[in-house]
Amino acid sequence: MEKLKKFFREVIAEAKKTTWPNREELLASTGVVLFILAVSSIYLFLVDLLFSGTLGALLKKF
Repeated sequence: MEKLKKFFREVIAEAKKTTWPNREELLASTGVVLFILAVSSIYLFLVDLLFSGTLGALLKKF
């Protein structure tokens, strides 16, 4: 039981050391994430379109 109490005391001590981003940093990080998400989505859409078109052409041929 003492180990459990020590664990939670250490968790609380570490949580107090946490620093949160300010509004500008948060908005900048969110913008980067949304941009990467959009680029990744477009890339995967194009790759899927290419593969499905290629597979469709191969299946029609055979």
